[in-house]
Amino acid sequence: ALAALLVPLGLIPTTTGAQDAPLTIATWGGAYTDALTEAYAEPFTAETGTPVQFVDAPGGFNAMLEAQVNAGNVTWDIVDVGEEDAVAMIDAGHLQPLPDDLKAELIEAVGEENVTDYGISFASYGSVIVCNAAAAEACPTNAAEFWDVENFPGRRAMYGDGWSENLMYALLADGVAKEDLYPLDIDRAFAKLDELKPHINVWWTTGDQSQQIFRDEEVVMGIMWDGRAHGLRDQGVDVQLSFEGSPISRDLLVVPADAPNAEAAWEFLRWYATHPEGGKIWIEQIGYGVANPDAYAEVAPEITADMGGSPDNMAKGVISDVEWARENRETVLPRWTEWLAS
Repeated sequence: ALAALLVPLGLIPTTTGAQDAPLTIATWGGAYTDALTEAYAEPFTAETGTPVQFVDAPGGFNAMLEAQVNAGNVTWDIVDVGEEDAVAMIDAGHLQPLPDDLKAELIEAVGEENVTDYGISFASYGSVIVCNAAAAEACPTNAAEFWDVENFPGRRAMYGDGWSENLMYALLADGVAKEDLYPLDIDRAFAKLDELKPHINVWWTTGDQSQQIFRDEEVVMGIMWDGRAHGLRDQGVDVQLSFEGSPISRDLLVVPADAPNAEAAWEFLRWYATHPEGGKIWIEQIGYGVANPDAYAEVAPEITADMGGSPDNMAKGVISDVEWARENRETVLPRWTEWLAS
């Protein structure tokens, strides 16, 4: 029955021989998948002969991988997942660590700060305050102003699955200094969120939706990923971005413990790390950061100005503490889910 459910989603692997078996990557969908295809998948296939196929699973990576593991039918080779969720996968035993020799190669290519025991940094981003200046009476530039609905009126949006970054923004709005955020004061954060909740008109759940609600002027301001915000300009929406206090996060490219084509997965990670030209295309297409610093060399300054991973914006933001999230996820996430539904 589970297999029947998974077939329409493209989760059942092909039955081709091992040498022709596709590499299956679970990722975020829409414009994100399009950019990943152009920047990395197509040139990787052209060079190695290994076909790449994508499964779009925004917001559902952990639950879907858990279902595959429980069914004894893991079909993903790489998961492009937020680091907090990757940590949860590690704790559940669902990922395999990088081979020692590959880890050393990746560190040599992109630096130790971009490599973990289980994966490599990909799509670094900031959750930023975004405002359509043409449609809003006034644009907020920090958390306190975003909470100030009287002086900064307008329909608002926040990320429905962004429990940790929303708690961070709430504490910043309540006057906590960036350097004093961690450990997060959970009760204080939820109390501050209670004040704003009646004024949040859309709790978006996918990157495409976050753009759609701005294009349709369903909202005029919100908190969204910087790459998606940058993409709005290409879609005709002249938005302003503020990185003040922005939580800075990253995805990791990781490999499930029972990935059917793990060898191709390791080769893709190696290829990604050593091909900065793909990173240039990726940055220009979607506006998220990559691990290889050489990718930034020829990117226009006006693009890096809108990226949470750029040095200037990193200094304005706050790097999310994934170890805190790891220790508190089991208690805080259910509370967030219940709060959001109430």
